[in-house]
Amino acid sequence: MNALKQAFKFLKSRYGIKPKDVDAYAVNFDPGILPRKLYMQALRGTITNSLRFGYFSGLYGDLTMIDRVRALVGAGFRYLTWPFNKSTILVWAERFVRKAIYDLGEEVPSKVRVFPVEHHLAHAASAYYFSGFNNAVVLTVDGSGEYESTVVWRVRDGEFEKVASLPTYYGSLGILYEEVSWTIGYDSLEGPGKVMGLAPYGQKSKYYEKLRSYFRFDDRDYPYYISVDGSEPRVIKGNDAVYRRPYRLIADSLFPGRVPWNPHGDLNRDAVDLAFAVQSVTEEAMLRLAEWAREHTNEQYLALAGGVALNAKANMVIHYSKLFSDLFIFPAANDAGTTVGAAAYVYEHVLGGKMRRERLRTVYLGPEYSDEDVRKVVERSRFEARYIGDDVNAVADLVSKGFVVAWYQGRAELGPRALGNRSIVADPRRGDMWRIVNSIKGREWWRPLAPSLLVEDMNKYFIDPVPHQFMILMFKYREGMREVVPAVYHVDGTARPQTVAKDENPTWYELIKAFKDLTGEGIVLNTSFNLAGEPLVETPQDALKSFALGGLDAIYIQGWLIRKR
Repeated sequence: MNALKQAFKFLKSRYGIKPKDVDAYAVNFDPGILPRKLYMQALRGTITNSLRFGYFSGLYGDLTMIDRVRALVGAGFRYLTWPFNKSTILVWAERFVRKAIYDLGEEVPSKVRVFPVEHHLAHAASAYYFSGFNNAVVLTVDGSGEYESTVVWRVRDGEFEKVASLPTYYGSLGILYEEVSWTIGYDSLEGPGKVMGLAPYGQKSKYYEKLRSYFRFDDRDYPYYISVDGSEPRVIKGNDAVYRRPYRLIADSLFPGRVPWNPHGDLNRDAVDLAFAVQSVTEEAMLRLAEWAREHTNEQYLALAGGVALNAKANMVIHYSKLFSDLFIFPAANDAGTTVGAAAYVYEHVLGGKMRRERLRTVYLGPEYSDEDVRKVVERSRFEARYIGDDVNAVADLVSKGFVVAWYQGRAELGPRALGNRSIVADPRRGDMWRIVNSIKGREWWRPLAPSLLVEDMNKYFIDPVPHQFMILMFKYREGMREVVPAVYHVDGTARPQTVAKDENPTWYELIKAFKDLTGEGIVLNTSFNLAGEPLVETPQDALKSFALGGLDAIYIQGWLIRKR
């Protein structure tokens, strides 16, 4: 609800678009293909929350609590007598939208149109429409949609054809990775990204051999599938608990319970070998998926989306396979990106619009704050600040001297990566920066840190790179680079870089260029501007709070330079 209200506020403040001007709402899930028992769960949850939070106050005006309950009970009886199809759920969705508009004091439209889009179709649309490709194969790989986890699409001139589909129960690389991450010691949402960084410390072991035994790569109808009991894939429609059952059994067969170790302490052999195992089989499955898709579609361009598409190492394996002429990964590859994909699909396939076939090259699409707003926040902070504008030579000088600098400017980035607007910057030539920056952020000491570099210098550092602005595709370093940039050189000789062109982010580019002028290296350490357990900073106030509380030496905040020492 809060996200929807913030979206309305953003549209109005930036573009003058009011809620009454919105033509349609796209939803990244299709309740029409959910099992009946999930409808019951959804309705039961809606009624419970309606009573708990007074949901109907916005729909029925300023009624007393007893009147609200009477209205709710009456509505409940009506809905319970309806067939459980997607129209039932969509009515609730429409009321949800009206409630958000009502709370904002905006004019509530008489008609709100909500269009559900199949989850993996929303993923596919996000990858296809922003790839710049007219014809392509699209792979959508995640934990689960309505009932499937992996889909191969052939897309030609905006028409989506499902070539292959793996049911969640038999093909979920996402849930498998989450369950093994839980065994290693991490919760589901935090685990996969950390375990990917942990994997290179491990080696092939009994865990890999056991995990690999559950995979089938030789079936003619499927690129791969995962089977606990030897059965072949069939659609099983259930809930999250049902879908997780085989993957929990697999994880328990590898290591019962959880590995007893402290991730901030010494590395644990079981933990790193489990990480190696799940990462390795994920890479093998993703490569086989890409090979199968190439064989069965004969398309030369590939686009990726879904939570597993955030696995930059698996993406690297596909890149170096040379199976496709070009590869595009939607930057918000996880479920956050399905909102964009669902909207694009509804715009073209429901409302009759035509999406541009252009490559997405920037993710600076979030909120921004005026120079005047930033000035007021800086002055109110009572920090000793100096205004330097776009002349960032002083910032580059600090970085080259070993200072760790927070960097805040412009519009927030779409997706999970800091790409030069909400970043922390350090000198990649200093090996101790790996430990220092991870310590400042409260991260485990062994986790890798990523570089941002001038696009024209990418071949100096990496083997066979391509321009990539989003930090979700790894490359292999060239020989000798460990000694040149040790702070951003992971133990397996890879990095997850951001290439930076001047026309994409001029001030960020100028910082890296100024650092190169001082040091000869057109590359900096770049990690997200947040402290442990926090999201990326958003507002200028957030930036100064994190700067004040964290172990950062200085901050560049939209033209202002503040130093602690």
